[in-house]
Amino acid sequence: MAEKRRIIYTGRPWEATGLCSGCRLCEFWCTMQNMGVFNPRRSRIKVLEMGTGIDIPVTCQQCQDPACQSACPTGAIYFDPALDIVRVNADMCSACGDCVGACPYGMITIDPVSGTAIKCELCGGAEPACVTVCPSNVLGALTNEAVSDYNRRRYAAVLA
Repeated sequence: MAEKRRIIYTGRPWEATGLCSGCRLCEFWCTMQNMGVFNPRRSRIKVLEMGTGIDIPVTCQQCQDPACQSACPTGAIYFDPALDIVRVNADMCSACGDCVGACPYGMITIDPVSGTAIKCELCGGAEPACVTVCPSNVLGALTNEAVSDYNRRRYAAVLA
């Protein structure tokens, strides 16, 4: 079984190139990897414009007790023990949207083309496309332990 990972924004504002540039390459390559097309509306990662020239990429947090899975009436959202994440079986999805409303992070959506629920599935276990193409190098596919270590270092840098 793979160790659970999730995509996080590793912004480093104390470095000149440590912020998201807003280029949206992560959105484009996410859809290419998962859908075979360049269409950011179908992306499983979203770059949010915070208004003051700050862009933040966000994606599924791979919850331990996912509300999206609990809300799914058809069982289309299931736990994959091989990747240690929750995935979506598109063939079982009724596109009811219950999972969309249940997600506390707003990171499961209904694909505008297929009409089924989509969420980050870490590119099926391969190195996630969003991480590999980010020119600012601010995305990471990290384990919970690595996320904790990153957060400690970030907090220490703020204190310094």
